[in-house]
Amino acid sequence: MLIQSHRQENHLLLSIQRDVLMENSREFYQEFEKAIEGSNFGKLTMDFHLVKFLDSSGIGAVIKASSALHNRGVEIFVTNLNKNLNSVFRLSGLNHILSILTLDEYLSKFPEFQKTLEA
Repeated sequence: MLIQSHRQENHLLLSIQRDVLMENSREFYQEFEKAIEGSNFGKLTMDFHLVKFLDSSGIGAVIKASSALHNRGVEIFVTNLNKNLNSVFRLSGLNHILSILTLDEYLSKFPEFQKTLEA
């Protein structure tokens, strides 16, 4: 399992459970599709606290996932990026299509996920 999902009203939080690489990027996207299937929500967050690395296939999978949501008008947030992932997201331009928040910024904006993210 690559993704664990948590829901609070109109907001879906997806906790990515491990690195997204060429070997599992297809599985990541399939689990992503399954997690959002049939759900009606206005906000989605991807939590990367367990992820140490994304290769180009992982970045592509995140871009593909976010594009699917942007087309539905969903607001997308990313949190818990380590220093390396933060650089990867910025260098790849993902910071222009996703709202990247530190954990503190995220929890001040969405305190309902405090227990989930600190577990």
